[in-house]
Amino acid sequence: MNFQLKILFFSAALSLFSCAQKTSVTNISESHIIVNNNKIDSSIYKVMSPYKKAHDEQMYAVIAKSEDALVKADVESTLGNFFCDAVIYETKKLLGKDSSMLDVAIFNKGGLRNSLPKGNITIGNVFELMPFDNEVVLLKLSGAQFKDMCYKIVEKGGIPIGGMRLTMKGTTPTDIIVNGKPFDETKDYWVVTSDYLANGGDSYNFFKNAKERKIMNVLLRNMIINYCEDITKRDQTIKPKLDGRIQISK
Repeated sequence: MNFQLKILFFSAALSLFSCAQKTSVTNISESHIIVNNNKIDSSIYKVMSPYKKAHDEQMYAVIAKSEDALVKADVESTLGNFFCDAVIYETKKLLGKDSSMLDVAIFNKGGLRNSLPKGNITIGNVFELMPFDNEVVLLKLSGAQFKDMCYKIVEKGGIPIGGMRLTMKGTTPTDIIVNGKPFDETKDYWVVTSDYLANGGDSYNFFKNAKERKIMNVLLRNMIINYCEDITKRDQTIKPKLDGRIQISK
């Protein structure tokens, strides 16, 4: 703790100094310093304490309550369902009168880094869930591209989705339902996802060729925080659920 505080203080001082002085690097040397003093430097702690207090107050702020833990799992998960449904809800709020254009939410399991606990959920819990600054992107997919997406869902063994249902039959997606209606390959569909996937991450290369894309200029993490605050304002709790949106054909 002592070493980290000193490094932070030194970095801040160096930044201020560099703004006032023009310098150039003439030589680089390397040395090793062994730090084995665990005592807290009271002067440094006094400087940093107000910032740490403000940080902790924000991170420990309770924004929602869940009736059970939201956890990751194969095929379909309570965490994935909650996440996708929350993003759809908040994205439609941002779209306003155009909210009906949004069809589906899709994300990757790896993007959800931690579970959410039963009981109180804090802002810190949401940061642990999504430590990266991934942004919200809307993609307009052709029917063929949407079908490629469905095959990817099956290939991945089931991933977080919302606004749709399908059955995995071997390596083939079947019984695809979008917003309560059978999938129509002649139609276009709007999908909300992360900028990481929208740019072809995790081998979602077909997303890069979407017919249209809209950058929402909002972090996914902030959407989850807003959703949690929204349901709390309505005196509601989170009710984790599995609803069979992804099934495996026997």
